[in-house]
Amino acid sequence: MDDLQHKREFEEQGFTVRRGFFSREEAIRTLDEIHRVGLLTPSPSGLNKSQLTFYNNNFHHSQYIQSFISQKKVVDLLRDIIGPDIWARWDQAVAKTPGGEEFPWHQDNGYNQLREEHFQLWVALTDMKPEHGLLWLQPGSHKGGVLPHHREGNHLICLGKPEEAVSFEAQQGDVILFSSMMLHRTSPNVSKESRWAYVVEYMSLEQYDPFIDPPYFVVAREGKPCPEFLHNRPGRANPRNQAMYLIPRLRRGIQKRVREPLENLRLKILQSARRG
Repeated sequence: MDDLQHKREFEEQGFTVRRGFFSREEAIRTLDEIHRVGLLTPSPSGLNKSQLTFYNNNFHHSQYIQSFISQKKVVDLLRDIIGPDIWARWDQAVAKTPGGEEFPWHQDNGYNQLREEHFQLWVALTDMKPEHGLLWLQPGSHKGGVLPHHREGNHLICLGKPEEAVSFEAQQGDVILFSSMMLHRTSPNVSKESRWAYVVEYMSLEQYDPFIDPPYFVVAREGKPCPEFLHNRPGRANPRNQAMYLIPRLRRGIQKRVREPLENLRLKILQSARRG
């Protein structure tokens, strides 16, 4: 399948698959680097649950990962779908160890509260068979905008159950590029082996994210790799972007001012009770 066919497939289904995109050696090297970064700069995630662990912002701490996610073949894959100027807003490695639970149906825009579609590069860092907990997608679900979700603890669950979902077995190095509006889930790990995936979230440099702190990692300019960090927020100068996020920014600011003092008070009470 050529690049044009992959683009058409993405537009219609909301995802496109590239088998063997990375070699097994590249996948192993990347997983080793994620282990190293996790030991040096642990960043506990609120999404962690039983036997399911997220490692966020790995590329901020590793030149190898910066090179890995901005190399030419990655830029070539992204360029036809995103455009020539690209930045990476976020990444996360996900470990689902034996007994790891299902991660329920959701859209990533439900979590990050962004108004526009962005693009998820999902990389299999280990082989994935049904017993390991597969990635499931609902083809075409990216066309419906952000759907209603309800909260259970720190997790969001999309209302309704997809009826024509597809799952993907994978070998180390296989990738799936899918829309952030795509309904997706992962099934439980009932095997005796750990399963690792690595996800990078890409945006056009014209797109704006008011909720990510600097620095911002540029991946490509004019369709060519151009890895560099910026302190100026991409898309900030566009009045449309500012207007789009005016109310969400105010809402999040209020929530932060209210929630953080309450959380600090809760922790103090717990610490006091333990000392008592």
